[in-house]
Amino acid sequence: MKQILLLLSCAITIGCSNNPHTFILSDKKENKYFVAESIHRAFEEDLIEKSPLIVINGVPFRYNKKQDTILLPLKKSDIISLDFLNKNSSRIIYNEKENNGAVIIMAKNKTK
Repeated sequence: MKQILLLLSCAITIGCSNNPHTFILSDKKENKYFVAESIHRAFEEDLIEKSPLIVINGVPFRYNKKQDTILLPLKKSDIISLDFLNKNSSRIIYNEKENNGAVIIMAKNKTK
């Protein structure tokens, strides 16, 4: 039984490794996956590859690319626009060799 569970977990891990990461907003349950859905659509349309660079208001958002789930410090209501750059364009602009495309997020500035 343990061997079957081990084989099954390995198959799931290997099978899921080709998918992009899940990016979750710090928002209500119905809005949490707003960015993730857009990123998955862009991934399926070959606009970006897995582990894209996330840029929020011009600043690259650093995250652990080995993690499956990345929490973005934004709410859906904070997002003004969401755009994508292909691998070549994002490498030229952000000068990162291991760049797999970029997700450009323009958000409202929070000033107090």
